[in-house]
Amino acid sequence: MTEAMTEAEALAAIAQQLQKLTEALAPVKQVLGFGQAPKSETYVFCNRNNGGVWYTLNDQSQPLIIEQQALTGYVRKLEFSKVQRRGKETCKLRCTIQAECTYVLESAHDSNFSKGLISAIAFLSPPELRESITVVPQASTQSAEVLFCNIYQGDKQVFAPYDDQTDWKLAARAAINAVRVANDEAPAMPTAA
Repeated sequence: MTEAMTEAEALAAIAQQLQKLTEALAPVKQVLGFGQAPKSETYVFCNRNNGGVWYTLNDQSQPLIIEQQALTGYVRKLEFSKVQRRGKETCKLRCTIQAECTYVLESAHDSNFSKGLISAIAFLSPPELRESITVVPQASTQSAEVLFCNIYQGDKQVFAPYDDQTDWKLAARAAINAVRVANDEAPAMPTAA
């Protein structure tokens, strides 16, 4: 009896996932008249500034904590951008992930989160990057500000250690090029450091 219930539960879960896929693939129905503008990307800020490990902003620029522990999708782009934050220009790492919509993960270019993300992506080959990855932010137990980044493929963690001797320009170039090749784009030409 228990085995049949487990099978039934598994079938129900599969049916629920198929329903979600069907809804995600269904064309968006336009509503005539005034309404919300469609979002092309959702920015996810990866830091511990607002009581969680990552958050997005609502229409009034108020932080909305993301409760889910992980984001699974396909890496489409990895880049560094200069942006204005709190009246100062700063450099951010942006990682575009394609899931049920497009997410742009943003973190300080030199944060532990960025270092973990860059290190793991640089470790993966372009064919591996054509498969989905799972990004899992992990809060430090030692410091209230530190946020680490764990990357998984399937149920296996991508173990890509780094230390104080890591050449981050080289690692970032390798990661960016691997993502470009994985997405069938020409790799960037190396530049003099």
